[in-house]
Amino acid sequence: MIRVPAKICDVLVESGVEYVFGIPGGGTIPIYDALYDRQDKIKTVMVRHEQAAACMADAYGRLTGKPAVVMGQGAFIGSSATFGVMEAFLASSPMLVLTDTSDSRFAQQANYQCGTGDYGGIDLLGIFRSVSKYAALATTPKEAVQGVQIAIKHAVSGRPGPACVVMRTAAISGEVDPDAIPRIYPSGGYLNTIKPVAPEEEIRRLIGILASATNPVLIAGNGVHAAKAYQELMELAELYSMPVATSYKGKSAFPETHPLALGMIGAFGQRLANTVVGEADVLLVVGCKLSPSDTMNQNIDLIDPNRQRIIQIDIEPRNAGWTYPVEVGLIGDAKAILRQILRASSEVVSKKEERIELLGQRKRELSFFEDAELHSDETPMLPQRLVRLLEETLDSSAIITLDAGNNRVWMAHYFRTKEAGTMLCPGGIAGMGWAPPAALAAKLLYPDRPCIGIAGDGGFMMSVHVLSTACQYDLPAIFLVMNNSELGMVRRGQGNRPIATEFMDTDHAKIAQAFGCEGIRVEKPQELAPAVRHAVASRKPTVIDVIIQREEGIAKLRGGLARRR
Repeated sequence: MIRVPAKICDVLVESGVEYVFGIPGGGTIPIYDALYDRQDKIKTVMVRHEQAAACMADAYGRLTGKPAVVMGQGAFIGSSATFGVMEAFLASSPMLVLTDTSDSRFAQQANYQCGTGDYGGIDLLGIFRSVSKYAALATTPKEAVQGVQIAIKHAVSGRPGPACVVMRTAAISGEVDPDAIPRIYPSGGYLNTIKPVAPEEEIRRLIGILASATNPVLIAGNGVHAAKAYQELMELAELYSMPVATSYKGKSAFPETHPLALGMIGAFGQRLANTVVGEADVLLVVGCKLSPSDTMNQNIDLIDPNRQRIIQIDIEPRNAGWTYPVEVGLIGDAKAILRQILRASSEVVSKKEERIELLGQRKRELSFFEDAELHSDETPMLPQRLVRLLEETLDSSAIITLDAGNNRVWMAHYFRTKEAGTMLCPGGIAGMGWAPPAALAAKLLYPDRPCIGIAGDGGFMMSVHVLSTACQYDLPAIFLVMNNSELGMVRRGQGNRPIATEFMDTDHAKIAQAFGCEGIRVEKPQELAPAVRHAVASRKPTVIDVIIQREEGIAKLRGGLARRR
């Protein structure tokens, strides 16, 4: 016989789980206790708020393709942590959520923190069923262990996402006999599955369409990040001389300094990207749902199946042909299918020089990643100028996490990514406060690369507690605050009737110093680059509090699309 907490930890080790983010509480305390003896294999990070735990696990899943654990007491994982669980669910990030029901020994008589769904308590299982791929309630010790095994499988199979096990107190505190029916088998066997690929006849059909296309364009989405299909995407684009646009969540899937790069499409995308996609006769869509924001609410000048042939590759069958009818829909792993296409494309004749020359001309005509505000020395600083200075100062390998609000739009529109997989965009619920904890997770994984979370002052204050975690675990991430003392996106839409959107002036640099971090306040454009370089070199968590113009909004970025010729 073996105690359930120990066996759950063994399952995590067998499955390659490396991190647990959370706060010990309730029935999860014995599981944390069992982790004490496994610290050489699994690292625990105690956060200051359950929301941060889920955001860190979300970012970890995006960067590695593996699930981290979010663990703590049920009522608080089911409330605070669901912010990050929802983001992971909608952004297809693998995650494992382990929590308890905090129930008493009295059946059907819920105590004040009970989450069993009985009268007098909350329904944690119902909450997690609505925001995860898989949610199980374990009422027995064996169900707890096997539930964790199955949850990990669900988290990484097909379209990745969060999976959850809610455990009764008796389930966590009990013992299991692995050899008694139902038997507990080694966890690795549940994960030994091959990524799905497409039928060869459909690959040949796709190649025929691409080969005959006059203006083919490739659209790369978040699925390219999930599959880590960066090299295959690059090779295919170069083989067919196809310009590459990305969705918002797909940003940095393809370097935006590449001759074939179009930048981001959609409501706040590059005018070049929207225009060239609109002129295409064939669209090869890889790992992108073509959501309303990506398609400018199905603007027919951007995408129109009546005049364009659409090929869609996606791991999720429902995504292919969901928002638009497709001529070919290939269901499978983006990396595996792109490799199939490359292997079968040996006789392709590239039109590289001709298309790249034409594309270079269009970039000059449509001011690709160029705007007068990017060079302004106005004070307070224009956010556009801030973005360009960041681009010029940061190393190309820097990992950038974005937040909600205007700051996210300015970064996504104006920042030119140079390496694949270097920008993490919250595009599920896209809530405020995601970027700072996500930057911490990036720093855990890449201690030698600059990792910077960009947020507005509203979003940063929602996650300011991450500064304590950064200091405790020696994670020298950089937190850049676009400080305009308001909820900018909402305030700009209120016109002359502002309400509940304005803050008092706050010096976030001084707050950082109180935590034991570096804190720098920047008020002029000339001060930003030295501040960033100092933050990178200091090897301490650093907040750069940048005062930006309050009146600057994003309205002029909407609808960047030249009419079809």
